[in-house]
Amino acid sequence: MFRFRLAGIPVQVHFSHLLIATLLAWSFANSERNVAEWPGTVLAAPQHPERGATLVLVMLVWGVIISLSVLVHELGHAVAGRAWGWRPTVQLLGLGGRTMPNAPGEIAWHREVLFTLAGPAAGLTLGILAGALGWGLESLGGMPRLVLYALKGAFLANLFWALVNLLPVEPLDGGHIARVILMRIFGRKGFLYAQLMTLTFAAIGLGGSFLLKAPILGLLFGLWGFRSMTVIQAWRQGAIPEAGHPLLLELDRAAAALTEGRLTDAKELAQRVLQAIDAPPVASARAHLVLGLAAVKSADAQEALRHFRQVEGLPIPPEALAAAHSLAGDDETALPLWAEAARVSSQPLVRAEFAGTLLRLGRGDEVRALPGVSLAHAFLAAERVFYLREQWTRAAEMAEGAFAAEPRPSSAYTAACNRARARDVEAALQYLELARLHGYADADAARTDPDLATLHGHPSFEAWLAKLSMTNG
Repeated sequence: MFRFRLAGIPVQVHFSHLLIATLLAWSFANSERNVAEWPGTVLAAPQHPERGATLVLVMLVWGVIISLSVLVHELGHAVAGRAWGWRPTVQLLGLGGRTMPNAPGEIAWHREVLFTLAGPAAGLTLGILAGALGWGLESLGGMPRLVLYALKGAFLANLFWALVNLLPVEPLDGGHIARVILMRIFGRKGFLYAQLMTLTFAAIGLGGSFLLKAPILGLLFGLWGFRSMTVIQAWRQGAIPEAGHPLLLELDRAAAALTEGRLTDAKELAQRVLQAIDAPPVASARAHLVLGLAAVKSADAQEALRHFRQVEGLPIPPEALAAAHSLAGDDETALPLWAEAARVSSQPLVRAEFAGTLLRLGRGDEVRALPGVSLAHAFLAAERVFYLREQWTRAAEMAEGAFAAEPRPSSAYTAACNRARARDVEAALQYLELARLHGYADADAARTDPDLATLHGHPSFEAWLAKLSMTNG
């Protein structure tokens, strides 16, 4: 596989594409039988002295036509995506290509249709330009036969493929457009209607390929029709078909919302899947996984564990399961899960959570022996969990440990907040002063901080706020 960029669009070319393009080029070169024109005049004569060289040359021409046509087709999708501010990436693989839109959010159905149409439109444009150029050069006369042959081939190939690609047969662009529109009109039933349409047109295409004596095209239509039958059968058995059950699209949107921090949207989408009467088991499992992860982010340990217990057949991220047990107060169960997460993850936060769990279990000596772990970060990770459990005194001790390891104003302020929550006014005021001495200066935030509510109106607290105001002034 090799990579490059065109107008800022990343392009990946896989070995599978080069292999298929070579095989197709060989097939096209060997099927050239127009003995009235070059190269057919040479290739149709087995004993012709230039046949070998001509065969290689024609294969190179078709290899370039195939790869260039696929690239232009995919760039049509990508340019449309760039026009809407997306960050598309292009892959050439196998018989064709794939363009990932990488949109920042959910794609409106009409934009999805236009994005899909842009590929065949780009290919058709390339074909028309190649045909017009070839016709113009031929009318001038004196042009090399190879150039005219290549332009004619590009015209025919792109015109033919653009028309075929618009057929309502999945996984062609026309099939994708049909599915989007039918699902827009009929909802989930539109998915099945699209598969039935694929079967119908695949059968027509298979028959047409026999009449045209095009075995490769017949093989493709046969495979697409068989794939559609498999998808329909999988749907009826309650499995998620490869093409994508409509509920899977809901879960993709839920996962995206979860990543973006839109927890309410993620929960609503996942709950909608669970409420669907035709939700297959794998869709339900994914919905419970999304809801469990959302519950972890909301610090609702019992809700997270309840959903995780219903995730069947799918892996649960060990850090998510560990976080749920930690929030529930079961650090003994969480510890090996954090250890596994730290082993497979390169994220410092995961390692800090593992170390924080050790601290909550009173195994501080083991934390100090861990490589690449900040002791202060470990104490703060431990503090956060104690805070969410509303164990204020333990949370304060962890924040104080973080301050002792690395005297930052934020750690002292956090310790003060926890002491205030625990109604230890003297200790809270002591750490507020340490925070001020080490650079804390946000009097407005401290004045309205609910964690410091027990100090509001206390003379020493008001005096401390006055010091901050004088410092800012």
